Formats: sequence, structure tokens, C-alpha cells
Amino acid sequence: MTTTTDMMNHAEYPKTLRSKTVESLRWIIKDCQEAITAMPNGYKVGYYADEIHYCSMELYRRHRDPNSNFRFA
Repeated sequence: MTTTTDMMNHAEYPKTLRSKTVESLRWIIKDCQEAITAMPNGYKVGYYADEIHYCSMELYRRHRDPNSNFRFA
């Protein structure tokens, strides 16, 4: 069996997340977690894991920004 992973542009994808709302970022994380749970051996697992990672990084970046009103709930 051959496995492949969708290609993510690791330089550009994180930049696209800056314009997303906190709710959108959390929804993406939840959706990817559900997809991984549903198909843990699926060919897109790596892609979903990357999405979770980058969305989490963006939430953390906003949390650390002193000019941001965002705080983890």
C-alpha cells in the first residue's frame, strides 16, 4: 500500500491564518481532529496534523501579542 500526503505550502499557509477569526481557527482544529479520529491511517493525516499545528501556533501568537485582546478561555 502506498501512502501519500497532500502538499502544504509551509511558508504560505501560516500567513493565511492571520486573517481568520479565533472561532475559525478553533473550528479548523476541531474538524481536523475529528478527521484524524475517523481515519487515523488516512492519507491526509499528516496534512491535518500540520493544519492543527499551524492553527495552534496562530492562537498562541495572538495570546502572546501584548496588543491583542485575545486570551485563552
